[in-house]
Amino acid sequence: MNKILLLTTLFISLINLQAQNKLLDSINSLQEFVYLSKKGKWKEVKKKKGISLNYRDLIFNDTIKTRLLSAKFKLNSNNFDSVIYHLKLPKHIKLWNNGIRDINILKSEDSYWVSHAIYDIPFPFKQKDLVTYSTISKKDSFLILSSKSLPNFIKPQKGVTREGYNLSEWRLKLSTNSTIDVEFCALSLTKSKIPKFLRDPILQRILVKSFANLKESFNKKNNSNLN
Repeated sequence: MNKILLLTTLFISLINLQAQNKLLDSINSLQEFVYLSKKGKWKEVKKKKGISLNYRDLIFNDTIKTRLLSAKFKLNSNNFDSVIYHLKLPKHIKLWNNGIRDINILKSEDSYWVSHAIYDIPFPFKQKDLVTYSTISKKDSFLILSSKSLPNFIKPQKGVTREGYNLSEWRLKLSTNSTIDVEFCALSLTKSKIPKFLRDPILQRILVKSFANLKESFNKKNNSNLN
């Protein structure tokens, strides 16, 4: 009788897991995931060099608990295309993103592109890579660059852990005085064995440095235009 109950429980768990994975696969953007989740309050965890880092807790489908990261800052530019180039093209990303060792575009069409990034993460983190499908859209006064992971698009590399379910979004809005308000949001469902109190300070330092580099690149561009 106990074996029957155990098998029944395992079967139900498998069915629920398959249904959950199917629901996750049907979600195409970070906005959809957040909309379908129970949301906690935003908490600011770091503010430096004009960059604000915030987290909020999310509960998806009453079973998946995760955190949504948000980074907000301003860029000295009034040109959306220039910002998109810095966020899309590998030659620009390598200059400002401290967390990237290498990045390439695997496929590019008019409406989307697929990128492969290898992270440059310090010990004790395992080396990781991420394959993403990205699109650009407009909503109200925002230009939105949305990305979703494609973990099975290419074969994993030896010694590198493939990032699993990952969603991210850049939201750009033209502000006053020739500046653009930028918000970057991201979440990952890939589990880590490293506790948050060790992981968070390292990742936050990389993010602040990277976004500060991005801001500086636009400051230099504006200064060169004035000379």
